[in-house]
Amino acid sequence: MGVVLCILDGFTDPEFDPADYPALSGLRRLGDVDTALGEKPESLNCILHLLGIRNVPALLRGYAEALGEGIPVGENDLILRGSWFSRDETGRCVAPMAAPAEIPSGLPCRYVSLGGYKSLLIFPDLGASAKELTTYPPYALAGKLAEDLCPRGCPEVEAVFRALCSPRCCCIPWGQSRPIALPPFPERGCVISGTSVVRGIGKLLGMDVWTVPGATGDTDTDLNAKRFAALDAAEKYPFVLLHINGTDEASHRKDAMEKRAFLSRVDAEIIRPLAAKLPYFVVTGDHAADPRTGNHAGTPQPVFINRFT
Repeated sequence: MGVVLCILDGFTDPEFDPADYPALSGLRRLGDVDTALGEKPESLNCILHLLGIRNVPALLRGYAEALGEGIPVGENDLILRGSWFSRDETGRCVAPMAAPAEIPSGLPCRYVSLGGYKSLLIFPDLGASAKELTTYPPYALAGKLAEDLCPRGCPEVEAVFRALCSPRCCCIPWGQSRPIALPPFPERGCVISGTSVVRGIGKLLGMDVWTVPGATGDTDTDLNAKRFAALDAAEKYPFVLLHINGTDEASHRKDAMEKRAFLSRVDAEIIRPLAAKLPYFVVTGDHAADPRTGNHAGTPQPVFINRFT
């Protein structure tokens, strides 16, 4: 059977203690790994670093999301993630909110809602603008004035930002990118994830991406279905990436109790049975995520393995 690498998105935080999770604490801790390597602690670059890609292209995020969702884009298109936030009476961003299914017609982009607070903005034939854009990743935006987060460097993107900014909500474009190729992963591999950017990473690296019913990319994901899929994949592939995102989403909601409860479920429903059944099972995180602030952090991530020999 193949190796299963389980990546818990937004795994650790200042209150994290492996002793709180019986199955995890029963594994061997190999040490800690610097997943950010001096870059911003985002899932895209941190996961690629874990997979051995050291020079991650800067303009990749939106394209990876589009790939993960199976959304066609042109080779010269500009692709951005759009994260939706509610606003308070002072105009400050409060918290992520559900992305609308559609936006007003007549704007210079194609819009795709990805579920939850996530969306994509695709600007035809503006890929060359990606290098000129300045945008603001959403994981440290709570409490900031929406108007201060307007992208700079592309008039069309600025116009869409203003059109989607209302007294009650706003869409923050970020992760500007254009289609880019990456070298293939050195082994035949499989990705199991309910998160578009991780599925996109798999496709960028030439891995097979499995669709698992009930895999939502949040704390309501079907962990049993993901466990069965991981076991099945491990019989067919030498390498399996099992990604679980609910820990990160709970952190962004600033809900420490939700995060701890979800980690306890992962411990019982994923880590315990897979560690018992797989010859090589590895658990780590892509980055830290602090539920007190809702922000990512580049704290080195612990690595656990079920092998004791």
